[in-house]
Amino acid sequence: MHNYKFQTAMLVLLSFVLGNNEFLVMGVLSNISKTYHVSIANVGLLITAYGLIYAISTPIITSLLGNFNRYYTLLGLTVIFIIGNTLSGFATTYTVLIISRVISAMVAGAIISLSMTFSSVIAPRSKQGSVVSWIFSGFSIASVFGVPFSTAISAVFDWRMTFFIISIVSVITLILLMLSLPKDLEKINSPLKRQLDLIKDSRIYVGFFLPFFAIAAIYVIYTYLQPLYGTLGFSVGSLSIFLAVYGFASLASNQLSGRISEHGGLKFMPKVYGAEIFILLALPFLIHYKYFGLINLIVIGVVMYLINAPIQIHFLNIAEESYPQAVALASSLNPITSNLGISLGSAFGSIIVGNVGLNNVGFGAVLFAIGALLVNLQLNRIIENSAIK
Repeated sequence: MHNYKFQTAMLVLLSFVLGNNEFLVMGVLSNISKTYHVSIANVGLLITAYGLIYAISTPIITSLLGNFNRYYTLLGLTVIFIIGNTLSGFATTYTVLIISRVISAMVAGAIISLSMTFSSVIAPRSKQGSVVSWIFSGFSIASVFGVPFSTAISAVFDWRMTFFIISIVSVITLILLMLSLPKDLEKINSPLKRQLDLIKDSRIYVGFFLPFFAIAAIYVIYTYLQPLYGTLGFSVGSLSIFLAVYGFASLASNQLSGRISEHGGLKFMPKVYGAEIFILLALPFLIHYKYFGLINLIVIGVVMYLINAPIQIHFLNIAEESYPQAVALASSLNPITSNLGISLGSAFGSIIVGNVGLNNVGFGAVLFAIGALLVNLQLNRIIENSAIK
């Protein structure tokens, strides 16, 4: 059980259950809306709130717990996550559901950040990028199997049952983590002030905005994937199949992300954003054509996570080379900024859907994709200038 491939698989399983918890709302958006008699737009704000809490709490918890044993900290946070997820299943009111989501969101980011720090401990240096890419892929695997399965379960039983299943899998994952991960890891005792020196580096604070805009662009659309699919005219019964296909597309996105990090990395990404802008602009026009619109949505799934590995490796490399006291904090930056992007994108999507209609979400997404392109170009210039010095 102490083979790094098995340990990596356990960390992927952990990110899988976290991904299910985060994305589940998208698959049962209409079900929750009917249960609590709130609008779909308001239920969509559950995703916004989750991302916002995730982003705010992650750096605080990661930094405060950075001097504690990583093994026991990871297990403790996972227990809290299980409690929050289980409460979601028992929520009798919309307010209780919101509280349960806050509990889950508060610890989810720190859990992922700690998982990333284990990559440098369990795997050879040449394999660390692959481990990071696979941990991120756990979220895509959740989209491939977990979210469609949850949607199908909610159709047969009730959407609450999906949360209970996640809790059962989470308990199994917790036990496997206890048995497989190394317990005695070298601790770096460093004051919070020294850790925050990392944020002052322009390669970090400019890079922070890259996944922020990139993920916001995608989530303007992804938050409303279910009703968009319905707009195309496909049957409700085929929704689970579509979500599975979309999940495979996002899984491919994460794996392509790992390839990009090894071949060009951030230098290659401006080409991606140029293509993405064109794809997003096409959506409002193609949504009126059943199969062209379907292909467009799937292609968006392919590009959605391409930034993950390049920016995560960038943050970790900068920290390891210049700010070793802040490696844990560096590992949390991509999850933090991505969830801020999720919050912004889903909120902006709600505004568009509520005011100008669902079919126009592509135009809103383009604004963020342009922002990602501009930030990427600026970050590449900063990296080049830093290398010259």
